[in-house]
Amino acid sequence: MSPALPEDDTPGGRLRRARLSKNMLLVDLAKATGLSVVSLRLADQNKTAITPPNLRVLADALGVSVAYLGCFENLPEETLGQQIKKARLYHGYTKVGFARIFGLSARMIQGWEKDEYLPTEKYMTTLSKFLKIFEK
Repeated sequence: MSPALPEDDTPGGRLRRARLSKNMLLVDLAKATGLSVVSLRLADQNKTAITPPNLRVLADALGVSVAYLGCFENLPEETLGQQIKKARLYHGYTKVGFARIFGLSARMIQGWEKDEYLPTEKYMTTLSKFLKIFEK
């Protein structure tokens, strides 16, 4: 990283650092991911959030984890709902995409994440696979 660039531990900063470590210009990353240069520039500057599916695409192209790009280590994980949200984002899923895995509505996933509902035993087996990120 250039000494002229301050340490930026935000999603945009991490995206920029990962891109520059691969000696990629925004146009190179756009070609590698199918995302637009404009979208990437805005994300690089923290002017727009990157969606979980796009984080997965970027992470693959840059050889880093989705969790790293999204700064997800900073999310709370005290409750089961917070852990579910963190695991969903860590794996690069929107609520809709995550709900499809379980055959549920996005509203139910939101309810889990807000600790309004507890997942039943039927869903805990699948959910436990995603929650493995919390095992030490």
